[in-house]
Amino acid sequence: MRRQGSLFLGLVLIGFGGIFLLRAMDVWPDDVSTWPGILVVTGLAMAADQLFQRSRISWFGPVVLIGFGTFFLLRDFDVVESDFIWPAVLIIGGIALLAGTMRRQPIETKVINVPLDGASRARVRVDHGGGELRVGRSAAGSMTLCTGAAGGVEQRVNRKGDRLDVSLKQTPGLWARSIGQPFSVDFNPGVELELDFHTGATDTTLDLSGLLVNSLDLKTGASSTIITAPEQGHTKASVDAGAASVEVRVPPSVAARIVAETGLAEVDIDTNRFLPNGGGYESADYSTSLNRLDLRIKGGVASFKVR
Repeated sequence: MRRQGSLFLGLVLIGFGGIFLLRAMDVWPDDVSTWPGILVVTGLAMAADQLFQRSRISWFGPVVLIGFGTFFLLRDFDVVESDFIWPAVLIIGGIALLAGTMRRQPIETKVINVPLDGASRARVRVDHGGGELRVGRSAAGSMTLCTGAAGGVEQRVNRKGDRLDVSLKQTPGLWARSIGQPFSVDFNPGVELELDFHTGATDTTLDLSGLLVNSLDLKTGASSTIITAPEQGHTKASVDAGAASVEVRVPPSVAARIVAETGLAEVDIDTNRFLPNGGGYESADYSTSLNRLDLRIKGGVASFKVR
């Protein structure tokens, strides 16, 4: 959960200080442990922090901390017996899950709109935790760098000369709730792009065929990804996948050179089109083609296909 300001830390310090002050004043009995009180203070601080931000991301953590801390305090004060610990665990866990369900709010779908403002180049990073991710091209002559929509996305833009640095980041605390939420973005086909994608459990389609992409860096986890390479220019691409299925489609007019650095990954490359060459694969006309793709693939137990 993201913290803003020092509210959480301030409440924790006050609570911890109060506990140790009571102990120093002999108000807190010596035979009563302080760690259950620390759990309660931490849970209360988390709950207050979420209420202040009105984010209501998750109440599971605060309820569990407060519940367990309270139970062990009552045990140390001989209010309840140790035999009640497992029933208490089940009850506290159930209350925490119910609280999270009742207090959870739907993710707000936000519009993505980055004005071009005369920029001719852009470096864009997209962080997407789960669900569907779709990337394509906008209409020719558009006055925006990119447009689209996504649930729980933060948009940041910084201009450096004729280049825009853009971050489209899904809030980490919302990743688990974002499964099934659409994340779509279309880029201006007349702008030179450096694209950096970090994805989790996603169903990803990157249609870059109509875009000017100088570089592509994709890091993905347990996902299914289809990439259509740009039809023009020289693109350097790197794909690093975990337990993922990745298919790269190379347009007929594009020559490619492919290097695979894989462990247990399954690699399926069209060797009729991309000939084995020095530990990699390469189109026969790679050295003379104007439209080229340099592709480096890395992965553990992933499945790669290049066509």
